[in-house]
Amino acid sequence: MTDSLSIIIVHYDTSGLLRQCLSSLCAEDLPCEIVVLDNASPDPSVRQLPAEFPRVRFVFNEENRGFARACNQGIRMGQGKYCMLLNPDAIIDGAALQSLVASMEGHPEIGIVAPRLVYPDGSLQLSVRRFPSLRAIGLRILRLDGLFPGPVDRYLMRDWDHEEGRDVDWVMGACMLLRREALEEVGLLDEGFFMYYEDIDLCYRMGQEGWKVRYEPRIAVRHEHQRDSASWVPNRLAWVHLRSLVRLFGKHRFPWW
Repeated sequence: MTDSLSIIIVHYDTSGLLRQCLSSLCAEDLPCEIVVLDNASPDPSVRQLPAEFPRVRFVFNEENRGFARACNQGIRMGQGKYCMLLNPDAIIDGAALQSLVASMEGHPEIGIVAPRLVYPDGSLQLSVRRFPSLRAIGLRILRLDGLFPGPVDRYLMRDWDHEEGRDVDWVMGACMLLRREALEEVGLLDEGFFMYYEDIDLCYRMGQEGWKVRYEPRIAVRHEHQRDSASWVPNRLAWVHLRSLVRLFGKHRFPWW
């Protein structure tokens, strides 16, 4: 089944994590294509990886194109019936890949399917969520969800144990399997998002066109997740985060409050 799969990995300056990710993918010599798009990483060690992983196709962009634009670049290069967007800080094995593809094969109404993400210690990462309100996002950014937990708990679906497979509003883009047919209908990732919230936008557009977004908790993927941008500290990533947030709420009619 995996011979119809294109795995797209957008990378920036985390060559150690990327090496772990590619090692997990290449360990079983699965019949899938793997494309890595490096967004002009300042660390030159990433240039050594093509020799270590000869079956992987590497593209070294001359500039940082952003996540959405580089993902689209990889999707267009790929030949698979299904496209997996995978973060370089994720570890996935062959069994998980085959199970995700099988879930797509058995349910033609699904446009996106995602596994259960876990932290390195095995604990659950809340990676499937309801569409946001600005209030919930704002409370998270300001780290005030401990004082006002209700909106954030609803957004993160903490009222549900995440052990049951179900259709959801959206899934994190760290590991999502996309049906190419659905992408051709709804369009690729919105390149107006340099980084952040492009996964919410894509899942929303999928739902608008009648495609389902599915969460499969029986399939687990390890994810080294950090939220450096989700803070009030005015660094570069925080501004990128804010710009994407404004674009998301300006584009779609999510509730402001």
